[in-house]
Amino acid sequence: MQILDLSSNKLVGQIPTWLLQKNANLEVLVLKDNSFTGPFLVDDSLEINLSRLDISNNDVSGKVPENIGLSFPFLQWLNLSGNSLEANIPQSLGNLTMAEKIDLSHNMFSGEVPSQIGTGCLFLRILVLSYNNLHGNFPSGSTNLTSLEFLHLDNNHFIGSISHRLSRSPSLSLLDISNNSFQGKIPSWIGNFSYLEALVMSANLLEGSLPDAICKLSHLEFLDLSKNQLIGPLPACSELTSLKFIHLHHNMISGPISNMLSVSFNLMTLDLGYNKLSGGIPRYIGKLKELRVFFLGGNELHDHIPLHLCQLQNVTITDLSQNKFSGPLPTCFNNISFGRGQFSADAFFTYGPDFGETESFPEYSGSHFLAMEISWSEYYITFSEQENVIFTTKSRSERYAGNILNFMSGLDLSCNQLIGAIPPEFGDLRHIRALNLSHNYLQGSIPSRLSMLNQIESLDLSYNNFSGEIPSELASLNFLSIFNVSYNNLSGRVPDTGEFANFDDSNYRGNPGLCGPLLKRSCNPSAPHPENVGDQDIEVDGAIDVAAFAWSFFASYMVIMISLVVILCVSPYYRRAWSFYIDYWILSRFYQYCWSRSSEKKQTWKVFNWNMRRR
Repeated sequence: MQILDLSSNKLVGQIPTWLLQKNANLEVLVLKDNSFTGPFLVDDSLEINLSRLDISNNDVSGKVPENIGLSFPFLQWLNLSGNSLEANIPQSLGNLTMAEKIDLSHNMFSGEVPSQIGTGCLFLRILVLSYNNLHGNFPSGSTNLTSLEFLHLDNNHFIGSISHRLSRSPSLSLLDISNNSFQGKIPSWIGNFSYLEALVMSANLLEGSLPDAICKLSHLEFLDLSKNQLIGPLPACSELTSLKFIHLHHNMISGPISNMLSVSFNLMTLDLGYNKLSGGIPRYIGKLKELRVFFLGGNELHDHIPLHLCQLQNVTITDLSQNKFSGPLPTCFNNISFGRGQFSADAFFTYGPDFGETESFPEYSGSHFLAMEISWSEYYITFSEQENVIFTTKSRSERYAGNILNFMSGLDLSCNQLIGAIPPEFGDLRHIRALNLSHNYLQGSIPSRLSMLNQIESLDLSYNNFSGEIPSELASLNFLSIFNVSYNNLSGRVPDTGEFANFDDSNYRGNPGLCGPLLKRSCNPSAPHPENVGDQDIEVDGAIDVAAFAWSFFASYMVIMISLVVILCVSPYYRRAWSFYIDYWILSRFYQYCWSRSSEKKQTWKVFNWNMRRR
């Protein structure tokens, strides 16, 4: 037996290494996509003839055998990805002198990458170390990886500058060092990778300006330098003829949009958002006919929104928010597809090794079983990257990746200085799913033709100067889940049928003229508001309570007064005492007045005391 494929079953237990001991002629062993657990144990005393070993996507744990490179001296393909392997990567992997592919991704390896891999694996074409806990720099020592084509170091903890030793791999087609802590400038020797198709350096600490050397990458299709600290202007070149996807968002790139992309006629994604770009949108943008994702939000761009954007008929998502665009909304936006076009299933499938679909083993063609073809499509998918973008819709920033982008469409013009009314032609964007015009100076009425946006899920018109009524026709939008017209000058009754029955006051704030049951405000000024009926009852009850208190107080007062009169009439003692205190109070008030008026204060006070003693 030379080939054994037990993949995609429900096998459990430890990796059956006994198969290697009892099948000396075995050359291909595929155990991926099962439920194997426990450590991966190999007899150090054996020298196994295996050329391909794949135990990926299981739950194998522990360390990789230290002498794995000595036990499998003829190994060409090693795939240990998608397990729970940990500790350091064995140095003995450097003994795999015939290795072409090593995939250790999606594990818990730590420490530095052994320098022996760079010096011993001379025929290595694919090295995947993604999603581990590796640190240090790569390569950590000298390297002879002259055949290396695909290098994935992403999602680790690598630090330091981008090593010049990588320049010794001139055949690189894909370089991914994203989501690490690389720092320093992008080296100019990057332009020497004449075969480079994908360069991914996002989410690091890279600084400085974009080197002009990037313009030499004539085969480059995918460029992602987003989420770094890049500054300065865009390179003034026009040689990136193969570019399809460019992500430079969340940097500090300044200046106008240069002619860097003026000949990138295959461009499908242009994301320059959240930088410090200024000026207007250059005219050549309208000639990028394949463009589908167009993001310039979060910059300092100004002037009117140019009409040549209406030539981008294949665009599905556009974000021009948080800029300084002014003037009216273009009436020709209905020329843009916003999801109307039909794209191929792999439209946003970006890059990967060109292995073809299958590879057969002609030397095994003696029988039907041995002539089986080993599909390489799994490796293509493993090393392929799907385009993904982040777009704000439904009040959330969502990530859309791969073919999902074929079904997402939206237009975000929020947070600008746009004026005028919404053109009725916006009602022709029937396939759009998200429309955000908030935080502008738009005015006029809301067009009833927006009810033709049959697929819309999010419509935000808040913080403008819209007036008039909300068209009742909008209630026919069956997929609308987010609707916001807060802080306008709208009036009249709000729709309360269809999806609008699920909205409340938070969707209409800052519009005192709006009314209806959903807002608990009556649209009839003379009729009591339903919300206040209970309050009126409370007010009536309150009035009754006040009257009862007044009557009870008066009755109590009369009872006290009558009782006092009766006591004074019946008892002579209390009558004399009452008379004495009344006289005393009157005289005291009189002599106090005289005291304040007379200069002979002391004599007057004596007279007062004498009169009181006589009494």
